[in-house]
Amino acid sequence: KVVTTDANIDTTGQRNLTITGELDAATGDFSDIVDVAGVLTVSNTTASTSSTTGSLIVGGGVGIADDLYVGTDLDVTGAAQIDGILTTTAKAVSNGGIGMPDDAKLTFGGTGTGDLQIYHDGSNSYIDDAGDGDLIIRGSNNIRLQSNSGETYLIGELDGPVYLRHNDVNKLATKATGVTVTGEMAATTMDLSSNAV
Repeated sequence: KVVTTDANIDTTGQRNLTITGELDAATGDFSDIVDVAGVLTVSNTTASTSSTTGSLIVGGGVGIADDLYVGTDLDVTGAAQIDGILTTTAKAVSNGGIGMPDDAKLTFGGTGTGDLQIYHDGSNSYIDDAGDGDLIIRGSNNIRLQSNSGETYLIGELDGPVYLRHNDVNKLATKATGVTVTGEMAATTMDLSSNAV
């Protein structure tokens, strides 16, 4: 059955309004449960910039039992809790950083626990190469190993020396012909292959 009217239909006080055909309306205001057994199509293309704008506005929560497909952007202004696995086929960008609780591991490669793991156990921080192969750290120029206050322990220069430091002062430096030690060198034993000292 199809009902056609140019005026409003007020169903206040009625138990149910059942429509077995198509309901075509410019606007619709429902204050209770709407049960749609077929496909619900909203053809309006009004963009959404907040929780009170757009083609479909819901004042409460939305329960979805199956998949949700979003054709363009998904904008979440509050917290998003995902209990399952979040899979992305493109790069994930976080402008506010990524926070991980203690013992939660950021993993890369492999399956299960991952080949590379970065985590904090509540006391110490770890970078674990748990897979096959070596752990390789690369830099386009020099590589520095520092404390969080900026004190440098080690400097590796591209095509140049490697410096080991004590209290941020160079004490040992490699060079093409060997090493240079600044300061005292103490050893329990010493074996020199040349008499030139």
